[in-house]
Amino acid sequence: MKKLFLLFFVLSLNTIAQDNEEIPIDELRNNEINALLELVKTNKSIYVNEDNARLRSFLDKIEERTALLNDAKQKLANEKIRNSRLEKQFEDNEKNLADLEEKLQIKIGVLGELFGVTRQFAGELAASSENSVVFYEFPNRLEVLKEISKIKVHNLDELEQLWIAYFDEIVAGSEIKKIDTVITDPDGESFEGSVIRYGLFSAAHDNKFVTPASSLNSFKLLAKQPESNITRSLKRHARADDYKTVAIDPTRGFLLSLYLDKPGWFQRIAQGKVIGFIIILIGIIGTAFSIFKIYKLREYTDEVMNDSSGVISKMTESVTSNSSRESKENIIDEMIINYTGTIEWGSNWIKFFAAVAPLLGLLGTVIGMIETFQAITLFGTGDPKQMAGGISQALVTTMLGLIVAAPLLGMYTYISEKTSSILQIVEEKASYLLSKN
Repeated sequence: MKKLFLLFFVLSLNTIAQDNEEIPIDELRNNEINALLELVKTNKSIYVNEDNARLRSFLDKIEERTALLNDAKQKLANEKIRNSRLEKQFEDNEKNLADLEEKLQIKIGVLGELFGVTRQFAGELAASSENSVVFYEFPNRLEVLKEISKIKVHNLDELEQLWIAYFDEIVAGSEIKKIDTVITDPDGESFEGSVIRYGLFSAAHDNKFVTPASSLNSFKLLAKQPESNITRSLKRHARADDYKTVAIDPTRGFLLSLYLDKPGWFQRIAQGKVIGFIIILIGIIGTAFSIFKIYKLREYTDEVMNDSSGVISKMTESVTSNSSRESKENIIDEMIINYTGTIEWGSNWIKFFAAVAPLLGLLGTVIGMIETFQAITLFGTGDPKQMAGGISQALVTTMLGLIVAAPLLGMYTYISEKTSSILQIVEEKASYLLSKN
């Protein structure tokens, strides 16, 4: 800041001098050099004072840093001594542990195999009890079994606890029992309720299967239940006073868990992607149009059966008003042709819907197989899940095409037969009118 002020002052003097009178260039250069020299001398004295102050501060802290260095060296030496002592202690402990284990094996003798089997069976029972349907009835069993599975040498009480746990498991597997417990619905809401346990296989609440959820300390209702004939067996068994057959899960929950991944009808249709929804749309349109056509044919049937109205009445008037037989026949033929076109209108559209549905199903099959081969090209055949999407689309679209085509074809056949029957009645009545007149 001082340098800038001094330089500014010198330049200002030079400017003022130039304004007052003209100064030679050499004198002006000398003045600037002298001003710069004065500035350097002033700054030198300032910097020297600052450097001396920093040097004095550094020298004052030498003793403090020396003390810290000596302290760090002492701590390092102490840690090395402690490290050596701990290494020796660790080696001694390893030797003592090996000697103790050898003495333990000698003392255990033939009982070592018994303890090993005890640990194995305790671990297996603990694993099966963690998500078992009897976890709510034996809340402390899991901790006891896990503790027994970790102990190397068991006492008599621990062996008895394992023995009793297995007896409880055997008894529970042979009984159907009703217990009051906490139940969690698929939305996460919990409530008190009764659960019927069928041995060690499955459990049900209100004629619906539940699965054990030990982490929630409750039973959880399945989001998707099996088929109605299976759940009805639960209802029949709950109401029966005698022996009744009931559906259970022999895999202890694995088969029921598969129902969560089982697709519903909408999910199955969605596997067909856009082609599947187009087929469903065609089926809905074709079915609605067929129902409308059947309704209209019933009206036409009533019309032709009634001689006092409709086309038969018009034929009668035409035959009566004309005297020439040839003109009568021409008029009757023209009316029959017009009426035939009226009642046959729309039948070919139903035939078209019935024919195009399986063709779209075939198109979906081709697209699905193309996607399958593309997945094989990219990922190989090691993972079947990569090919499942294309195969599902191929099969679902074919299934949807056949499902839509079959009823539409049946309705088209019925409509064609009904149309032919109505036309035959009209022709017969027309022949009768011509022969009569």
